[in-house]
Amino acid sequence: MPPSLAAALGLALRAVAREGWLVPVGAAVAAARGAAVWPAWAVLWAVPMEAAVLALRASRLDPGAPLEGALAALRSPRLLALAGGLWLAGTLLGAALRVAWLAGALPTLGGAMAGAPGPRFAAGAARGFPRVLAAAALALVADWAGALFGGTLALGALAVTARAAGRGDAVLLSGAVALALTLALAVPVALGAVGDAAVARAAVRAEGPGEAFAASARRFLARPGTFLLAALAFGLAAAIGSASVESLAGVATGFARGADPIVLLGPDLVAGAAALLVAALIDLWRIGTFAALGCGESG
Repeated sequence: MPPSLAAALGLALRAVAREGWLVPVGAAVAAARGAAVWPAWAVLWAVPMEAAVLALRASRLDPGAPLEGALAALRSPRLLALAGGLWLAGTLLGAALRVAWLAGALPTLGGAMAGAPGPRFAAGAARGFPRVLAAAALALVADWAGALFGGTLALGALAVTARAAGRGDAVLLSGAVALALTLALAVPVALGAVGDAAVARAAVRAEGPGEAFAASARRFLARPGTFLLAALAFGLAAAIGSASVESLAGVATGFARGADPIVLLGPDLVAGAAALLVAALIDLWRIGTFAALGCGESG
């Protein structure tokens, strides 16, 4: 039987506090994942700009020449293929960094929750990477399937509502539509929670992806409300955390409105680093909670 939500949250928070060094490492990993796709955007920005400058030099009397040159560059199949390849490579690199991070951080948090902290990060990242990668790939497929199911069900419910508007069976229809919309939201969230628990089991208990998903599904069915509440709570916490940091940063730098951008560079960097640290803390708390739900036992 999985632990209760309060117990899992407490276990995960204490583990994060014991292994606090994981927070800056997680922030660095998140920053590296974001930077991995910068080359693609740099190419999409630099090449059209160069084409616009060249077009302006060739036709100085034509005010529309820079725009035409930039659009011609953006329509180039070679440019699109280059930018797409760089974006795909950066996305895959970011995914590999995320999997390596989970493979190391989850066993570290699991040991801290079990009362046996120790150096598990390097060993987990090196030995558990293939196993966690397979579980993460299966979780991604489940997420896509859940999103497709939810989107299809929501669109179908809206289409039925639009066609049946004004009919006499509106009460019965409204109940069916409400049920469909509830399933459209609950099923993707449930599949995401089971996937997170399965990835945690693959990292902490060294289970294969199929075994980890089967065990996570059984534990989800034992306490579905706990898993759903955890997923919804951390989704809300991530959104509120980012918005709070941005609001505080705006208040802190509000006195310098209109100042030179160089003056605001330092505060902006500090605000960005704070946002990354807050996001990393919430993420560690989340994966620790799902590790407790996926692997722990109720007392």
